[in-house]
Amino acid sequence: MRAADLHRLARTLREIALTSTGNTGADQVNAGELAVIEDVSGHPGATISDVTRRTGLAQSLVSRIAHRMADAGVLRMRPDEKDRRKSRLEIEPAARAMFRTRADGSIDSALAEHAPKLSAARRKELTRHLAEAERLLREGQE
Repeated sequence: MRAADLHRLARTLREIALTSTGNTGADQVNAGELAVIEDVSGHPGATISDVTRRTGLAQSLVSRIAHRMADAGVLRMRPDEKDRRKSRLEIEPAARAMFRTRADGSIDSALAEHAPKLSAARRKELTRHLAEAERLLREGQE
């Protein structure tokens, strides 16, 4: 596989993922917001600096996103007990439940939308290959 093909595949997979999770339309979460949400979801109690380090986003951007998400009721920001200048971030329970519901959904209809020329059997085969690729990549990172 060429690097250019991998980039094209990543874009297509991102589009399928966004469609699968209902992250479309006017209130679509952008890539930076999604990176912050995914990071805080996996690391409850993270600081803005922690999120910045793991995502590679600018600290000012992470801070703006965190404050905007807190105002929207998605994130909870609480002062760090040892250093009041820092904020600890957590996903609000209602938002976590909504994200989990969306994340646990099937990708079948999104695959049909993004690959309409594939038969149902080929889409099922593609789903198995994607699951195996995800498993192998996760295994290689652990």
